[in-house]
Amino acid sequence: MSAPLAVALEDVSKRYGRGPQTVVSLSEVTMHVPAGEFVAVVGPSGSGKSTLLHLIAGLDTPDGGRVLVGGTDLAHLRDDARSDLRLREIGFVFQSFQLLPTFTAEENVAWPLEFLGVGLREARRRAAAALAQVALPAAVRTRRPAELSGGEQQRVAIARALVTEPLILLADEPTGNLDSHTGQSILALLHRLNVERHVTVILVTHSALAASYARRTVELRDGRILREARDTVTIMFSDIGGFSALTERLGDERAQEVLHAHSAVLREQVALHGGFEVKAQGDGFMIVFGSARRALLCAIATQRAMAAYDGYTGVPVRLHIGLHTGEAIKEGHDFFGRSVIVAARIGATARSGEILVSSLVRELTEGTAEFLFDGGREVGLKGLSGRHRLFGVRWETGTERSREREPPGGHRLIA
Repeated sequence: MSAPLAVALEDVSKRYGRGPQTVVSLSEVTMHVPAGEFVAVVGPSGSGKSTLLHLIAGLDTPDGGRVLVGGTDLAHLRDDARSDLRLREIGFVFQSFQLLPTFTAEENVAWPLEFLGVGLREARRRAAAALAQVALPAAVRTRRPAELSGGEQQRVAIARALVTEPLILLADEPTGNLDSHTGQSILALLHRLNVERHVTVILVTHSALAASYARRTVELRDGRILREARDTVTIMFSDIGGFSALTERLGDERAQEVLHAHSAVLREQVALHGGFEVKAQGDGFMIVFGSARRALLCAIATQRAMAAYDGYTGVPVRLHIGLHTGEAIKEGHDFFGRSVIVAARIGATARSGEILVSSLVRELTEGTAEFLFDGGREVGLKGLSGRHRLFGVRWETGTERSREREPPGGHRLIA
């Protein structure tokens, strides 16, 4: 039995302005969101993402079509009834936090309860519970917004959205003003609320990393839904080629330094390219990206950064990197499914110093001059049936190739 719909948009259109100045923000958009789902709405600026959220929240009205929340057509509600539904059923989180500057964190969270007739003592108790739920330290709950960090302010904003126990949480670029570490903690919080409390989350974002937390991604462009994907991600596996031989050559202590350098380089590049580290074990990493292009750019940058590290070791340090794009099952912070297995097998098949990608990754990225692929080769992947066509990606510049021919110290590792 399918879940009831929390939100439904049916042939929804929205225009702003008149005459030649008319701007079409949404055009005949149909989107259904079952209760308990986590949906990311992505797209460039001006694609209609924020307009879509405002229509769902009843902050604006469509020019055509219907918007239903919990089965109720918002067009059939008077302004006061729409405000009441928004107060009781919908929580809204803004990029700019929208906190009252003269209120403390606790007062910012408690004040919506006044409109529901909740007494002061009970409102404070619920506000404290909501702030605890978003892990805001008790020591800062009496501070005003100007005295809080960006991450703390966003946690207060989420607590305020949750204190009325809404069924739907709308988040408009909630990590846009935060650093990457704080942003990931906020995304993890939204994911936990979705999983543990079954809150329906609709997240508007430009970030591929943020979108990877959702179970479904809806891409808007020019006011229309361009495509939808359910847990479609690009998965990258990376490890050091010939690490055992490297250890024998350098000794345990220096090999461990190489291992730490690899970890630092990879994590830096993952952060720069909007990836999400899923697993790390020994010299191996599994990384997830919302975009095949970002994943491939990260792979190339990582290989080049490790090649630049040769000057320290006196031998080339090269990685095995494999990438594949497909649907994956996400539970907590982990990803499962056939696509993950394929990516892992591609990584294991890659030669030392090689970036090897599936035909789908090549298809998604070959329309740009950023990448050069070889002619490909047919291989069998361990534990998987059939033959798979894989493509190598050129990443070496003249500098890396010359360094490999004449490494510092006059010796070379054959991995």
